[in-house]
Amino acid sequence: MIKYNEKELQLLNIQIGCVLRLARLKQELSQLTLSLMLNSNPTMVGRVERFENVSSWDKIYIISQLLDIDFCELFVLKSKDRLLSILEESINLEDKLTKEKRNYYSSLKSKIINEYDSL
Repeated sequence: MIKYNEKELQLLNIQIGCVLRLARLKQELSQLTLSLMLNSNPTMVGRVERFENVSSWDKIYIISQLLDIDFCELFVLKSKDRLLSILEESINLEDKLTKEKRNYYSSLKSKIINEYDSL
């Protein structure tokens, strides 16, 4: 796994903005049209393209580096069973499983099942 420093992460933000802008322009889409497709606003699209808004992806990347997790694998959707297995592993590793945490995990499990069942 390649590990980037802060300056390289800034360059990745710039690169992402440039690549997104080029792809939008190649498809002859305005920022407004793209923002409507995203249920967002053109200001957000412009900020991303101009790398003014540092997306939280870089924070996810930094965390994945620290935890030695393959960043790209984070964006590969796992099967329902695997995701539920990950959830169960998390529950089993909890030091203090309070009622609030149990409710959270139960709610999350239901959400995962419902989302997958609706696919």
